[in-house]
Formats: sequence, C-alpha cells, structure tokens
Amino acid sequence: MDSTQQFLATLQTERGASLNTLSAYRRDLLRFQAFVAQQGWKLFRVKPEQLSRYLLHLRREGLGSRSVARHLSSLRGFYRFLVRDGLTQRDPTEHLESPRLERRLPRTLSVEEVGALLDCIPVDHPVGVRDRALLELLYATGMRATECLTLRLEDLNLTAGYVVCMGKGSRQRLVPVGSQAIQWVRQYLQSARPTSVRRTDSGYLFVNRRGRPLTRQALWVIIRRDAQRARIRA
Repeated sequence: MDSTQQFLATLQTERGASLNTLSAYRRDLLRFQAFVAQQGWKLFRVKPEQLSRYLLHLRREGLGSRSVARHLSSLRGFYRFLVRDGLTQRDPTEHLESPRLERRLPRTLSVEEVGALLDCIPVDHPVGVRDRALLELLYATGMRATECLTLRLEDLNLTAGYVVCMGKGSRQRLVPVGSQAIQWVRQYLQSARPTSVRRTDSGYLFVNRRGRPLTRQALWVIIRRDAQRARIRA
C-alpha cells in the first residue's frame, strides 16, 4: 500500500470520512503527484516554493479560489500524515496559504472597478510605475496593507512566483503572486525603484522618492487619488 492509500485509509478509519470526501482527496492527490512527476520533484522532499508553484499552476488551469483552497487542504492533511508516520521530516504546507486572487481592494470595489483603477494609473514616470506595481501586488495576493508595505527585497522570489510576508502574530507565510503582478513588480524594480534609492536605500520593496519605505497613509493617498482618476468612490 503506497502513502496515498495509507493516508486515505487513515481518513476512513480514524475520521470516518465519507466516500465522496475520500474520492475528492484521491483526485487532488493524484493530480498533485502527476505534477510532481512532471516537474521531476521528489514527493517526500517537496519544498514550500514548489507547492506555491503548483497552486499558481492550478490558477492558470482555471480553478477558482475555493477549488485551490480545497487542493491545499488535501495536501495539508497528506503531509501532516507523512510527518506523523515518519515518512518525511518537514511539512511544506506549514506556512503556505492559498492564493486570494479574488479579494477586492478596496473591498467595496467590483472587479471591473479595480481594473479601471489600475488602468488609469499613469506609468510614464517612476512614481506611476511604483503605484501600479504596488496596487497590482495588493490585488493579486490579498495581502494586508502593512504586509505589503513591509516587504523587503529579499522577500521576493519572482522566478518561483511568490513573496514571503510577515502576518499577524509575527507569523511568516508564503503568498503566491500572479503573472501580471510579477510583470509590474519586475518593471518597477528595473526602471523605477533605482531612481529613488540613489542616495538612501532602506531595503524595502516599495519606497518613496527619498528611498524610505512607504507608509500606510501614503498608500491610502495613492488609492484615493487613482480612484478619483477612474471616477470611482473609494
């Protein structure tokens, strides 16, 4: 009996999982294992950043937030089982959260309004590129304002498609980032941020014209200003 069958058997005997639940877990795990094999990874040695890539893959395949969250729940249960039974030493899902790509910023805005707000930001100067990258990242990840504003350069892994942020209770978590937000953050890092850090570089991702980290107050000013441009009540 392989590890997947052992896990499913445990769900049935210890938790009394229904046949529908077991079937859903089986489908999720088989899909994940196929992806792992395709990537040439080792199932018992999967890293958090690799799981992050898998969640992004699911999004690109058209799965909604709830379906991605269900997949992650299946993987959490599976890896906790592996750790408990000594089949692996580390649970790669421990600090991983499913993407919240449909969360709105601000919460009262519709998807269309968010699109209008983003599109109205003038990106023909460094400040505009910064603002577009900032709002794209906030919208794509659902991070809290403070989490996004306290990101440092070393917290980015744009190649793997995730950022590491510090949440409530000083809890570190990995957050997947969509391709469009990655594109704008790359552009900001290449063409806009260098113009603000010629004299002082605080090391934070988003900085003001003096190279110092943006504040929450500055963020709300940016949102209100761009909402006015888009004729949206923010």
